[in-house]
Amino acid sequence: MNVAGLMLFISAMAVVAPQGPQAPFSRFTYCREMARGVYEKQCVSLTPEGAGQTQMKRRGANQIDGAFTLSPSGRDKMHATLTATNHLAGAKDYETKKKVADLGRKRLTLEMSSGIREADFNYSDLKEVNALAAFFDGLLNQQTFIFDLENAVRYERLSVPERLDQLDNEIKGGRIGDPEGLVPLLEKIVQDDRVMNYAREHAQQMRNKVLSPAGR
Repeated sequence: MNVAGLMLFISAMAVVAPQGPQAPFSRFTYCREMARGVYEKQCVSLTPEGAGQTQMKRRGANQIDGAFTLSPSGRDKMHATLTATNHLAGAKDYETKKKVADLGRKRLTLEMSSGIREADFNYSDLKEVNALAAFFDGLLNQQTFIFDLENAVRYERLSVPERLDQLDNEIKGGRIGDPEGLVPLLEKIVQDDRVMNYAREHAQQMRNKVLSPAGR
């Protein structure tokens, strides 16, 4: 086969070869703004691959930026919750018509090749929207605990046991979005001989639990 024939063959194969699945979005951003509380605004932004960035603004303090990566199970949850909303289709109907207390504004932005979809609501009656908000609230809660725990390991090691107890309660209460995403931090605590043994043992137990089938 000559060069021209080979190029024609490759072109034909490219046309008929099955294409891998493509994510319907390039980035999703979830922000929560609170009129009261420690944080006035918290945002988490994720790519389809699970690469995330956080922005957290405490009242009277500078914004804190961070980066993280979802575990495989966390990435699956992200896609499942977004797919359940048909990727924010019908976003204008998310806000309830009931009179409810101020629970904090949720601002959602989905960047797609076809354009940008946005939603803005305080509370929704739609269970799939609530599930989406609960997952991302859990991620924000998780990143807050990670930030506080990392600081405790550096500067306040005596407070690590109490913070681990608090984090364990949040996991048990289902208020952590991606428990497996905690594994790198827990392993770091286990291996840090500056942290008291009780805390290291607790971190090991928590790691084993979130990695067990029953803990997922």
